Amino acid sequence: MMTLLEDLPNELLFDVFEYISARDLYYSFWALNRRINYIVRSLKNLSLIIYKNEPLLIQTFADKIFRLQVSNHYDIIDIDHFPNLRSLSLYNASDKQLQQIRYDCMPNLMYLFIPIPNITESSAKLARNIFSNQLPSLRYADLGIIDVNYISLSSWSPSLRVLCINCTRSIVIRMVLLVCPNLKRFQVNLVKNNSKIATQLPTKTLNHNLKTFILLVSCRSLPLEKINDILLDIPNVTRIYLRWCCDTLFVALARMLSERLKYLSQFGCNIIEFPNDIEYNNIKSIREVHSSFNNIQCTIIHHGYRLFTADGFHEQANLFG
Repeated sequence: MMTLLEDLPNELLFDVFEYISARDLYYSFWALNRRINYIVRSLKNLSLIIYKNEPLLIQTFADKIFRLQVSNHYDIIDIDHFPNLRSLSLYNASDKQLQQIRYDCMPNLMYLFIPIPNITESSAKLARNIFSNQLPSLRYADLGIIDVNYISLSSWSPSLRVLCINCTRSIVIRMVLLVCPNLKRFQVNLVKNNSKIATQLPTKTLNHNLKTFILLVSCRSLPLEKINDILLDIPNVTRIYLRWCCDTLFVALARMLSERLKYLSQFGCNIIEFPNDIEYNNIKSIREVHSSFNNIQCTIIHHGYRLFTADGFHEQANLFG
C-alpha cells in the first residue's frame, strides 16, 4: 500500500524536515496545505545559503534562520531581517551589510565569518564594535584584515573565545590579547610588518591564558626578539603552528619555544630556513630540544635553503573546531 506524505504523523515530519535546508523546504513543501505549512513554520534552527535576493523565501523563514551564509555574487541582500541568527558567513560583504551587523539586529550572534580583504570605514567600525563588546554573544570570529587603529586599549571584549585575523603590524597581536582576556584560540596572518606605531602599550607581561596560537607570516621573517615578546605574553599555550621564512637558526627558535612555552604539547610548522653552515643546527639537535619536536622533518629545497615541516596539527583545520 502506498504511503502519502499526508499520512505521516507530525512527529516524523518534524524529524525529517529538521535535516532539510530552508530553501528546499520552501520550494518543495511550502503551500502544499495548511498542515504542512504549520509544521514548516514550527521548525527552528534552520540553515540558509543565499546567492541572490529571494524576498518571499526570506520573508517566510527570516525569524527561523539559525545559520546564514550569504554570497553577494548578483544581489546585495539585507541581513538585518534575521533576528535569531547564531551563525553568519558573509562573502563579498558590502558596506551596508557590515553596518547591519549590530546587537539590535542580531542579539544572539555567536559565530561570525567575514573575510574582509580591504580596510573600509564600515569594516573599521564593525571591528571597533566587536572589540568593545558591542556584540556580547559573539564567541567565534574570522574578521579578515584588521588595522591597529581598530583597537582601543580602553576596549574590553570578554566574550570572544576564538579569533582569526589578518594584520599588517605584529603589534596588533599584543593589542588583541590585551582586550580579549578570555581568548582560547588565536590565528594571525601577518601580511606585512610595519612596526611604526604611535600607541604606547603596557610593558608588563600579560600572562594570557591562550591555549592555541597560529602565526602565518606572509612578509619577511619576524626577528627572534619579536617572537620572544609574543611568546612571553602567551606562556600557557599548549598548541602552536608557525609558518614563515626564517632568517635565523631554526634551532634557536626551537629553544626559545621550549623555554617560553612550558605547557607545549603539540607543534606544527612550515618554515623555510635561510642557508647557514652551523653544525649544531641539525635535525637531531632540534628534535632533542622538546618532545613535541620529534615529528619535525627537514628537506633541503635549493641552494642550501631548508624546509622544516611538522604536522602536530594543521593550521587550516576548522578554526571553530
